[in-house]
Parts: sequence; C-alpha cells; structure tokens
Amino acid sequence: MIQRFSQTKNIFLVIALGFLFLLVGCSDSSSTKEEAEQSKVAEIKEKGKIVIATGNYFPFEYHDQKLNKLVGYDIDLGERIAEELGVEVEWSEMQFQTLIPSLQNNQADLAIAAMYMTDERKEVVDFAEPYLSTGQVLVKLKGDTSINSVDDLEGKTIGVKSGATSEKTANDLKAQGVDLEIKSYKETIDYLTDLELGRVDAVFNDYLNQLGYFQTKPDSKAEIVGEPIDHAELGIAANKGNDDLLEVVNDVLQEMEESGEKEDLFNKWLPKQ
Repeated sequence: MIQRFSQTKNIFLVIALGFLFLLVGCSDSSSTKEEAEQSKVAEIKEKGKIVIATGNYFPFEYHDQKLNKLVGYDIDLGERIAEELGVEVEWSEMQFQTLIPSLQNNQADLAIAAMYMTDERKEVVDFAEPYLSTGQVLVKLKGDTSINSVDDLEGKTIGVKSGATSEKTANDLKAQGVDLEIKSYKETIDYLTDLELGRVDAVFNDYLNQLGYFQTKPDSKAEIVGEPIDHAELGIAANKGNDDLLEVVNDVLQEMEESGEKEDLFNKWLPKQ
C-alpha cells in the first residue's frame, strides 16, 4: 500500500514538474517574442544612432552649398524621428535604386527619400503611414505646341529617373502601345537640365519636386502639362518586420500633424499652392 502510494506520488510529481516546465517554456517563448518585437528600436538606442538612407531629390534632400550640409523636407523629418528616439542621425546618401536593398541588407534602418508607396515596394519593405500626397506630371518646354497631353508623346523622347516612378510611368505608356523613346537618368536634376537644353522632348516628374524646381529656377523654360497623371503617397520605408520602429515613426507623424509642425515643414520647403 505504501509502495503504491509512493508510485502514485511520483507520478503526480512528474506531471507537476512537466506542467511547470511547460509554463516556464511558454513564458520564455513569450518573452523572446516580445524582445524580438522590440529589438530594432532597442538596437538603435543602444548604438546611439539611426542610419537613414536617402537620395538627391530637391527639395526633399539635397546639399546646400552655402551651409555645406544635407538639407530638405525629408532631412528635417528624419531629424525629428531621431529626436523622438533620443539618438543621432547618420545619413547614408545613395542612388535611388539602391535604397530598398540597403534596408534589406540591414545597411540602413529607414529610407526617407520622397519614395512612392507602390504595391511592388510594399511586397519587399514595410511603410509607415504616408506623409505627403503627390503624383506624376508631364513637363515640357514652354511654347512646344506639339505636346498638350500624354496622348501627344508618340515619337517623342522622354526623360525619366532610373528605378523611379517616372520610369515606370513611361514604361507603362510604352506597354500600352505608345511609341516613345525613354531616356533614363541617375538623378532628376539631370533630365530636367536636358529638357531645358532641348535634349529630350518632355519628362515625367513628381509634382512636388517640380514645384520645388520652379521655386529655385523662376526663369525656367519648362512648364507642367495639365493635371497630375496619377495620385501617389510618399512613405518612409523600413525592412520587413521592424514594426516597432514604424510605430515610432507613425507616432511622430501624428504628433506633427496635430501640432501644426507638418504644415510648417511643408511651407518651409515647398511653395504654397
């Protein structure tokens, strides 16, 4: 009888210990998951800096020759996010088509470069809430009566930015049967300069960027043709899974909206419409 009681006691002890280990295991798993979710922000704070990839796209990010530093709408926005995190910003300048790979390779924590939130990009990176609305516009030389809409681009040479939405817009038109020649450039300013010099017939450009261009070049020979061809939103990108970092970004964007800081930033870098 005593032996049977001892065996039963041992069985209950084993079951109890097993249940205890199960609880501890679940707790550890939950803690590990929670730590993983917090890891990106924690990593940034531990380093004391956030690495932000950007390009060269006036008035969003460009070098001010007088100040000898990187300035623009996106630069101020990135600095504001870093301030919220309590860290410094390390700006990593690169060509537009390398922005997303820099996130995927963990060379940058965020990409802020007037990037359109397209479905294709959403498949490979995550975005915060949009921070500006814009769209692609057709730009031609003043006095060119041969171009009044996208329907007049047959046989024309169109300047676009390599890897950007302007290039996709031109390729989409070509796929629809419009016989146009596409000339791709590394930077937007290069094809706008070629338009002014008559080396291309027209260009596709972001509406806000084009307004900024006209603001700095009031004697420009170019003009926008009609209304934006499409509607697009600009977003701040991060590598897949960095939800905690994007949550901080979204909090900053909401705070800026509510405080009026967003409107001040727009008026600082873009002309009033």
